[in-house]
Amino acid sequence: MMHSPKTLRSISAPTAPSPIPDADAFAEQKQLVDAALRLDANSGAPLAAPAVCAEAGVEPSVFEQHFDTVDELRPAFYDLALVQYRMLTEATTGYEEFSFEERLASFFYILLDALGEQRAFVQDTFDSRVRYRSAFRAEVREALRALLTDDDVVPNANQLVTGLWPVHEVLTEVTFAVIRHWMGDETDDQQATTALVDKLVSFIAELVTFGGVSSGLSLAWYIVQNDSLGLGRLPIVGRFFSGW
Repeated sequence: MMHSPKTLRSISAPTAPSPIPDADAFAEQKQLVDAALRLDANSGAPLAAPAVCAEAGVEPSVFEQHFDTVDELRPAFYDLALVQYRMLTEATTGYEEFSFEERLASFFYILLDALGEQRAFVQDTFDSRVRYRSAFRAEVREALRALLTDDDVVPNANQLVTGLWPVHEVLTEVTFAVIRHWMGDETDDQQATTALVDKLVSFIAELVTFGGVSSGLSLAWYIVQNDSLGLGRLPIVGRFFSGW
């Protein structure tokens, strides 16, 4: 049975993102993580929970509520950057009206702002701890997958491409390349990174929302359904459109 391209769905299976904590829990976690990174920067001594709690100005019970060991504090900085992105987009009035380009720009700028709160730490740890296999990389890829397969801003036919895992992986790698560029950007207020992101987002948005994909698939579907040009007899065409 043949179906219109409008009914086609993307084929990349999503990975469930980490749950968003409430604002108080997020603030407590961030307070502890920031305290740990300050201690790291100032003393270099091994972290201990009592010292982190004292630096953060919280009771030990607060630490125990959110973390099992101090070893979780450093990686949590990256996790909280993605949580911050999701919290801010949920709280942004009118976000549901944003175009794909505006949503992608928000993703880049919120993420860079969050990482910028501890830029020296990111410069020291990004390549060695999170660039390749990490929970942060997986969360970034999931955030991008959600953007690329959002029916509100990406034409359904385009999701035949944007819904593919390799596309998500490529855009994840592009995102990490932007972060690495930002890490080494010594221009005032990282203006070079801002210019790069603006141009990159505009280019990606043109590719992702290009209307020609939908028109082309609709034309191909019509031609094959009606065998208007005799193409339905070609084996490769028949196999591609079988099951639509």
